[in-house]
Amino acid sequence: MTMKSFWMRWRAELLRGSVIFVVVVGLGLALVSAWHNGVNNLKARTGNIIPALAEGFGASMGGGFDDPGRTHGDAWSWHKKLAPGQQITIRNNNGPVEVHAAEGSETLVETEKSWLGSDSAAVRVIANEASDGVILCAASVDSRNGDCGSERHGSSNDHHGTPRVAVKFTVHVPSGIKVDVESGVGDVDVDGGTAALRVHSGTGDIKVTSAAWPVDLVSGTGDISAMLGAPGREDATVKSGTGDVSISVPAQVNLSINAHTGAGDLSDEFDLPVSEAQYGPSKSLTGNLGSGGGLLSLTTGTGDISLNKADRSNVHVTRVKLGKAHGVTVVTPVAPTPPPAVKP
Repeated sequence: MTMKSFWMRWRAELLRGSVIFVVVVGLGLALVSAWHNGVNNLKARTGNIIPALAEGFGASMGGGFDDPGRTHGDAWSWHKKLAPGQQITIRNNNGPVEVHAAEGSETLVETEKSWLGSDSAAVRVIANEASDGVILCAASVDSRNGDCGSERHGSSNDHHGTPRVAVKFTVHVPSGIKVDVESGVGDVDVDGGTAALRVHSGTGDIKVTSAAWPVDLVSGTGDISAMLGAPGREDATVKSGTGDVSISVPAQVNLSINAHTGAGDLSDEFDLPVSEAQYGPSKSLTGNLGSGGGLLSLTTGTGDISLNKADRSNVHVTRVKLGKAHGVTVVTPVAPTPPPAVKP
């Protein structure tokens, strides 16, 4: 074989190998692009399907608290003076929960039922007092036990479709009272938290304004928005399965952040670096605000995450003054507490 024929043969092989390499690389890039586009299109088309299915499932069990055609009434209330550091716990399977700050030292809980084609008496509200606070729950009357500690909390809907009853809790808590809420189907709105706060919801949205720390906010399919005024050294959690997560913290604060979304967008106003997965649509953010501190974990499966700056003067408590009959008589805004100095 002459040198010329040898070169011609191997040149052909090199050209063929180069063509194969280019084709393989091109196909790989096309597949990655198709994956990204497919995930984004899937998210755009189905992002609201899971929450809609969850709401539809809730409606099939008895409907939402304010749905048309439902009867409202059967009011109930409980009140007692709780000391700072004690806790009020609410367990409600179907219906919204609202928490407001109150003046004075008395804690007030008011409930209202709504029902469709059934007797409201099929559900009762129970208050179990203890040395560390109180637990209140909505439970069906055929429950085997008579206390919230052993009941299937908040079973305000019979899964067999009989007592389609929902319960709305309106809670007024004085300063320093910890709050713990578990809700199955229904939104939770906390306006004016002044102590540790825990809110877990199955399908509802969670909205929080709190001047205290820590917080533990979890929703299966709902959106979560929170404005937090005084992050501390403890760790805090905000997590949604498929909903969006929007958190606002003071611009000058010492806090560590760990955020992750499986298929959504991630943005922040603190200029922390956002990293994208090499393969797949997930995004993450890790960093310190100020000198760092307690860890705030932000997580969602398919939703978006936004971390925003909040003016401390916007995170204030509006306390409600309760009259002698335990009704709301005056609403007065309380001047915001001056922000503590941030250590370098």
